[in-house]
Amino acid sequence: FLEAYDAIRRDSYPYVVESLALAARSLPEPQLRGRLQDLCAKVQRGSQPRVAELYAVRSLFSGAPLGLNKLHVAHVRALSRVLFLTTHLPAFFLRRRLRSHVLEIRHLDRALLRLGLAQLSEEELRAACYLRGLNSMHLEMSECRVWLEQWLGLSCKLQASDASLLANSMVLLSLNYVRAQ
Repeated sequence: FLEAYDAIRRDSYPYVVESLALAARSLPEPQLRGRLQDLCAKVQRGSQPRVAELYAVRSLFSGAPLGLNKLHVAHVRALSRVLFLTTHLPAFFLRRRLRSHVLEIRHLDRALLRLGLAQLSEEELRAACYLRGLNSMHLEMSECRVWLEQWLGLSCKLQASDASLLANSMVLLSLNYVRAQ
């Protein structure tokens, strides 16, 4: 079932990246616009972005057009599918629910960082990755651990106002991860 659900989730990934690339074109600041366009192109070519690259564009995800309250409804629906949330709600409720779930994951991340990844069993480690967008069923434990460390490195640096970046990062960090496809 995890494979089937992940296939449904993965159908939304290309749309999320395309939406980000399209929104990047309308950004006013040339340097940040270029960084986001490069990041999207890198992911579309099959490369894995670095956490530092995502963190460098975080300011773009606070206001228009990439802030959670400013994203196009279709983009919010795609991100909702990534988190297995219903998409059959009005835009206001979709955004609110998506924000709530992303912030809950952020709180879990902080608790997980305090606990330490070494405390997790294999099943817990795989479940933690899966919740955050990565299909860990075909990955080695070491690969899951490396990916989750990267994720925590980003998530625990972000504020609640960066919820949109965190939601989009579920796609950007998972799409091309080693053998995850």
